[in-house]
Amino acid sequence: MSKKLISATILIIIGELLSLARVYFTEAMSGFPDFLAGIILILSIILEVVGIILLFICIANYGKKK
Repeated sequence: MSKKLISATILIIIGELLSLARVYFTEAMSGFPDFLAGIILILSIILEVVGIILLFICIANYGKKK
C-alpha cells in the first residue's frame, strides 16, 4: 500500500474518533464548553476532508506508472 493511502485512512479514522469524542463529551459532561466542542468539530471535519482528498488522489493515480 502507498503511504498516501495509509495516511488517508488514518486521517479519516482520527476524524471520526474526534467526532465521536465530541458527541460523548457534550452529552456526558454538562460543563463542556461549546467553544471546545466547536473546535473539535472543526478539527474532525478538516481531518476527514483531507483524508478524503488524499484517498481520491490515490484512486486517480492508481493506474499510472511511476
